Amino acid sequence: MKEKMNTEDKARFEEMYLAYQNVLRRIAYKYDIPPDYIDDVVQDTFVAYADYKYDLELPEYRKKILLIRILFSRCMDYHRKMRYIAPDEEVPEDSGKEGCFAGLHHLSLPEFVVSKERCQAILKEIDKMPESWRDIAILRLIEGRPTREVCEILHITEKACYSRVSRIRKYFEDLFKRDNWP
Repeated sequence: MKEKMNTEDKARFEEMYLAYQNVLRRIAYKYDIPPDYIDDVVQDTFVAYADYKYDLELPEYRKKILLIRILFSRCMDYHRKMRYIAPDEEVPEDSGKEGCFAGLHHLSLPEFVVSKERCQAILKEIDKMPESWRDIAILRLIEGRPTREVCEILHITEKACYSRVSRIRKYFEDLFKRDNWP
């Protein structure tokens, strides 16, 4: 039997839903979810967040990262179900797909973010980053925002943004190659 949320948790969950539903809809659209199914995929994302009993008091950026990770899995599930992407087929490097760690061409997100523990490890690594890297990791690599938008938000040049993204990707590539990494 599932536990019911208390009133305070319901209010937090509702607040989180209102804060992130539009962002998740845009991301689902970027992952080629048909408009008729976007609401279903987004709803499934929030249901999964509740089912996994993730903490509702996490910092906002961590909630967003978890929601995006779950959404990505739901998008992949949808495409597999519709036979759009076969389970063993990879999205081509030049497909224009953005989002979670875009550019780690030989490392697919499902390979590395398949469990709650692995996601928590990635979040901890992002937490350890200097603020300038952490902001870029969240805005550009996790949320998949365009470089120009990230530059406007952080008041940096495109060159600085590209440089940080490159360093962050290299950092995660090296991290993912470690044998003892979760």
